[in-house]
Amino acid sequence: MQTSIPLPFGDGEYIFALPIKQIVALESKAGPIDLVKHRLINGGWSVLDIVETIRHGLIGGGKGMVNKADVTVSELKANLLVDTFIDGKPLAPHSITAKAILMALYVGYEPQDGQKKSPDEQTETADPSASTGDSSSTTASPSD
Repeated sequence: MQTSIPLPFGDGEYIFALPIKQIVALESKAGPIDLVKHRLINGGWSVLDIVETIRHGLIGGGKGMVNKADVTVSELKANLLVDTFIDGKPLAPHSITAKAILMALYVGYEPQDGQKKSPDEQTETADPSASTGDSSSTTASPSD
């Protein structure tokens, strides 16, 4: 399980993550992270809840893919993306993106089969005999 999440945004797909440094920066603008999450999920969000969650998620994720090319996301690039793709546009769709970023932070994100995993997850060794007790309708059956 990871706390970063790939999401479509603006001109491509970006990795969004909120490590501690970015949470602190987000809180300095929008208030305590748990209240930001509460407002985004339950309503009553502010523009700062959306904009700062996305901005700091972009900075924390640090990378993306645009036109099949890897891009690095710096603080300057994140500011440009927010200015280009949020300012002057409807806010409701961006509230969904902000919610997804915070939900990945709070409960984690598990990539679907075939999606890239974070470098940390790629190096973990899976024990095929270990079981979490979870079942899924998408679990593959052994072939005959």
